[in-house]
Amino acid sequence: MTVHRTREPDRLTNRDYMHRALPFRLYVHELSGDVDVHWHEFFELGFVVSGAGEHVLNGRSAPLRPGTLFLLTPADFHAINKPSGPPCVHYNLIFSDEALRDELRALLLAPRTDSLVVHFEEADAVRIRAEFERIEAELRQGQRPGASLIVQGTIERILVELIRRVPSEPIRPSQDHGCDRAVRQAVSYMQIHFREPLTLEATAAQAHLSPNYFSRRFRELTGMTYQRFLQDLRLQFASALLKVSRLPVTEICFASGFNTLPHFERAFKAAFGHSPRAYRRTADD
Repeated sequence: MTVHRTREPDRLTNRDYMHRALPFRLYVHELSGDVDVHWHEFFELGFVVSGAGEHVLNGRSAPLRPGTLFLLTPADFHAINKPSGPPCVHYNLIFSDEALRDELRALLLAPRTDSLVVHFEEADAVRIRAEFERIEAELRQGQRPGASLIVQGTIERILVELIRRVPSEPIRPSQDHGCDRAVRQAVSYMQIHFREPLTLEATAAQAHLSPNYFSRRFRELTGMTYQRFLQDLRLQFASALLKVSRLPVTEICFASGFNTLPHFERAFKAAFGHSPRAYRRTADD
């Protein structure tokens, strides 16, 4: 168990960045230049220690400064613009879906009007930094008994602190039935894995429900069919990427979870009234 230090992150994939034996890994980034638009196959929790920059999260800009804590899910993408000056140093903790309990996953993916980004003033920032330093110390000192448990618990404390500062929309009492909770867990699973091949049967299995019953309860809870909801997740991701990146349309198509370019183009035009290329030109105007 070691801490890896790097200068500038590239596109992040499980194969290239995730620890093979653990569901989390810690980096310390020292950014001296811009980081292009990219996304992740995992969650990314960042905390700025020093320096400054501009964070572009899902096309929206916000300052990065000491005390900024942010979380990116696999459904998010971002870029960092670094002005001249000292490097922007931040802890970068990545973790997979496997590291999340169902309750915490549901809290993280609950509907919100704001992104999971907060700024801690000095006293609280010192406390949050101490949490990351504890994770760093546990990972750096090797396989001590219970190290992974300490890291897991520390990650959960940081995430709960973040969640409490960015309130989610309240859940209606009628949504508290057991099967509805199971469907919401399946929705959270879809929000993480929507770029992968997802069948109704496989997602229903995540909720421990039969496909037919799951399909009916899913539609009652979300107001959409399973396939429509999944396609909308993919289209929203694709439309945001078209607005803020110069990635080729074909690459965006497959990165968003579509299997073929013609299907992507038809679905996109039906949803937005323009082809992906025309939509990008409109967004540039």
